[in-house]
Amino acid sequence: MSAVPPGGEGDAGLTVRVEGFALEALEQESTRMGVPIDELVSFAVMYYLADVDSGRIARRLPRSPYTADSA
Repeated sequence: MSAVPPGGEGDAGLTVRVEGFALEALEQESTRMGVPIDELVSFAVMYYLADVDSGRIARRLPRSPYTADSA
């Protein structure tokens, strides 16, 4: 999958390789929303970058849904 920012000339791009659960989740969400995966990823990256200085982004996400706390 590759993505070019909206209005971009195509000279700046990003290639993201995902597989397994991440790819399944992207496919399901893009189907649910009716948009191509590359458009969904582009929007998510722009949303993340727009919010990076808000202070909310600093939360640490767990690496696994199976944490010692949930046992």
